[in-house]
Amino acid sequence: MNTRNLLRHAVLSAAIALAGATFAQDDDPPIPPDRLQEVKAQRSAYLTQKMGLTPEEAQRFWPVYNQYDMEKEALRTERRDAMHSMRADKDLTDAEAAGHIERALASQQRELDLRKRYSAEFIKVIGARKTLELNRAERDFNRELLRRMRDRPDGAPPQRR
Repeated sequence: MNTRNLLRHAVLSAAIALAGATFAQDDDPPIPPDRLQEVKAQRSAYLTQKMGLTPEEAQRFWPVYNQYDMEKEALRTERRDAMHSMRADKDLTDAEAAGHIERALASQQRELDLRKRYSAEFIKVIGARKTLELNRAERDFNRELLRRMRDRPDGAPPQRR
């Protein structure tokens, strides 16, 4: 398999493996699965291009990133579920409210710990500069995606032409 096919395979694998990811904010409705797949593929291509990954780097990077993304999404799902249960419980005592606050902070800490752990892994795989570019590229992609979704009447990601 040549390097071009390896890169395509890596990008396709990343798009498929990112099935649990969500790009919407906690209060926004989830993206339909077919549209989410398209967004994931666009994200993979965008990140690969913005980070300037070589085919060899992409081959090492995407399996690590996919694992990170799955773990991150699991934490966000847990936090989102906790937020929904908290909102449903209107008559909280102070002790219950304090428990919700503590669980929310613990969840945020687990997400920060995950980011720290994987940042170290990314640095090993692609170096510090490209890891820093990853953070920027993810932020830029998410901003652009949210902007496009707000600008479309049905909230769908734009179709490629």
